[in-house]
Amino acid sequence: MTLEEVMKQISGKGKTKEEQIKILRRNRMQLLDEIHCKQQLLDQLDYMIHEVKHHKDA
Repeated sequence: MTLEEVMKQISGKGKTKEEQIKILRRNRMQLLDEIHCKQQLLDQLDYMIHEVKHHKDA
């Protein structure tokens, strides 16, 4: 999703302010979900790095 794509979504003819806000909020929620997924992955990678650094060779 790009800002240009979002602008196209809200600029359609006959879109009320309420409809535009609904579209913007839906896109915001989608982006926030993506951020949360990436944050979880980042946390997992950080944990793996920590484990590798602190694992003693057997």
